[in-house]
Amino acid sequence: MKYDSNEPAVSTFIVLKGNAITKETNSNINGAYNFKDLPYGTYTIAFYSLNDLPKTVTVQLEEKNKEVNVTLEVAALDEVFVKSKTVQQKIEEKGFAVNVIETKEAAIQSIQVNELLDQSAGVRVRQSGGLGSHAHYNLNGMTGNSVKIFIDGVPIRNFGPSFSLNSIPPSLIKRIEVYKGVVPPHLSDDAMGGAINIVLNDITKNELKVSVSAGSFGTYRTDVNGGYRNNKNGFTARGSAFVNYADNDYEVWGDQVAVALSAGTPDVYIKAKRFHDRYRSQGGKAEFGYTHVSWADKLLAGVLLSNMDQQIQTGATMEIVYGNRFTEQSTNMYSLEYAKKGIAKNLDVSAFASYSRLNRKTIDTIATQYSWLGHPTSYYNDPDVWATGAEASVPTLQKDIDQTINMRSNVAYHINDNNTIQLNHLLNTFTRDSDDPMLPAAENALREERGYLKSILTLSYENSAFDEKLRTSIFGKSYYMDRTSKLRTRSSNTSESTIFIEENNINSNDFGFGGSISYSFSPKFSVFGSAEKAIRLPEANEVFGNVAANLNASVNLKPEHSNNYNLGFTYDNLQFKEHTFGVTTNVFIRDTEDLIMPFPTGSNEEFFENSNVGKIYTEGIDFTLNYNYKERLFFSANTSFFNARDHNVTYDVNGNPITPTYERLANTPYFTMNYNLKYKVQDFIQKGARLSTYTNLLYVHEFFRHSSVLGGSGKTVIPAQVSLDAGFAFTFPKNKVSLSFDVKNILNNQLFDNYALQKPGRGFYGKLTFSIL
Repeated sequence: MKYDSNEPAVSTFIVLKGNAITKETNSNINGAYNFKDLPYGTYTIAFYSLNDLPKTVTVQLEEKNKEVNVTLEVAALDEVFVKSKTVQQKIEEKGFAVNVIETKEAAIQSIQVNELLDQSAGVRVRQSGGLGSHAHYNLNGMTGNSVKIFIDGVPIRNFGPSFSLNSIPPSLIKRIEVYKGVVPPHLSDDAMGGAINIVLNDITKNELKVSVSAGSFGTYRTDVNGGYRNNKNGFTARGSAFVNYADNDYEVWGDQVAVALSAGTPDVYIKAKRFHDRYRSQGGKAEFGYTHVSWADKLLAGVLLSNMDQQIQTGATMEIVYGNRFTEQSTNMYSLEYAKKGIAKNLDVSAFASYSRLNRKTIDTIATQYSWLGHPTSYYNDPDVWATGAEASVPTLQKDIDQTINMRSNVAYHINDNNTIQLNHLLNTFTRDSDDPMLPAAENALREERGYLKSILTLSYENSAFDEKLRTSIFGKSYYMDRTSKLRTRSSNTSESTIFIEENNINSNDFGFGGSISYSFSPKFSVFGSAEKAIRLPEANEVFGNVAANLNASVNLKPEHSNNYNLGFTYDNLQFKEHTFGVTTNVFIRDTEDLIMPFPTGSNEEFFENSNVGKIYTEGIDFTLNYNYKERLFFSANTSFFNARDHNVTYDVNGNPITPTYERLANTPYFTMNYNLKYKVQDFIQKGARLSTYTNLLYVHEFFRHSSVLGGSGKTVIPAQVSLDAGFAFTFPKNKVSLSFDVKNILNNQLFDNYALQKPGRGFYGKLTFSIL
């Protein structure tokens, strides 16, 4: 299929009708399309595109393979109306509790992916500071590594810490899929609490885009992405690169920001600037191969190179202030990806393999700590303290080399149009070698060993019935883990300390299962439900620790287990004159055992350590309301509430069980609300130009920092927080240049996430995006 200009008719929407059958598809990058398993008879095929006049042809199917070539007439149309299911609708129809976030408009704003996620129902992004700081994700009460992150279905942990959701520009992303609780089988990982799948832009035309942004706290970001495809032979090359920099020198205040004016006097609480929190990261990703050819939909070899250096301002909380400690990291990843639909009759296959090598160095050799004014406050010069100490008590130049191999494969067999069987397999191996020249030679010679293997096999069956109104899916998962370690521990930091070697070899076999169901009563109204007996295996960093992140090893961590349930409905596209409404709600239950959570440890809460916290039972609901007026004014509101309680039983001195106190889960925000208002103006100032303005309000209710009974005076509760952002984006005619300006945290409120680690105050950011091709 082509235009009358002889160019391929790319992404044309095609509808086939006849013999009580209706099917839809889109043409690929070569203008090709196909329909399978049609009985002989007469059919009409309608073609719709924004670039051509609609066209309908009648076809008599009387042979097994029939080719229909169509030429479409290019014309300037006043209006084309094409009604079809959106990608979001097709994903939601499968019965999973899912949010689909489109990034087209956000791509031209000074906004991070984490901020987009934070505006989505049931999602709370927990960040420990400014750009580059550690972030983890709370989905309906499940948090940490229970929530897995994917890039095009590949676990993000293989890409290294400098290639994260903090650093990936929204302009590289097509959409974000957020699965809450129950995760579809094709994401074949142990995502017990949910999954976030980043779907990157595909290459459909030759293009090159560049964006630059700058803002408060010394923040600068640049990214470039582009691609090339030869339409004759299918050769494809695409790549992207980014540079991020931030001083993160924003003001902090509160009960942990205090100085002593002189010895023996009470602390004075002040406002102070962070002074040792610089973040720099650079990265590039390139892929070469063939796309949309007869023998492969995709065959791409890829390489990813990234590096990062980051100063470390505090420990696990803001009690301890550093002025010299920092970390450097670099990652090389090499990958090969293949996919082909219809490689044999009714058979689709895809495979991805990667090898990544992460080099990480932690530098802490100066025996000084600082006050929030940036002045030294103490020196560790006790001659009996080994190597004179350091900011985090033990001097280190530790080098870690993490090597990861990841292989993911998928085979799907379509029994017919309504029934599909899929087999997915994920294999992940991890090894770490460490070396620290600051250690005494005899101790450093006692090499540590860390090895980890994870294998997950998933078998699933999908069915659609009653003219695709009813969709069901069932699946089973086999989980296998084997980990070995040989770690050093010391009795003290003195010259008389004793060195111990602790060896562990732990493996586990688990089996989980689940399913989903949805029914569409009409194109506007559908109900969905899902359930899963889920398992989550401890991650390598949780088990082996990470010196750069002040995370201690926890070699005896057990797998998490959870019974997850979702039930909800969607009422979309409800129209009243020029007003359009949509409502989605989801009720959920998470019954979890051995939940893994990080807790501050030590007298000064300087380090984290992961622990299994036993039995946690969670009930909750999230709700989303969408409204638009004339496709100009858009309003969305979402609310999420869950009640996560600790059901562990304690015992008295006689061994008798004590009734559980059912305390609320610590350090977990359980009630959030988000309101977003946008207004769009077409032909602003000049024809073809667009102006979009927005404002976003986030409310986070107060929550316990430790628990209802733990924590010092004034540190028990993290207070309620309100964050207000606003901005605008202007796109010039022909869509070649866009300019945006954003103000974050307009009210300059004190914002916290993890253990009262404060996030940036009011900030101003501008961004310029332009297309070269």
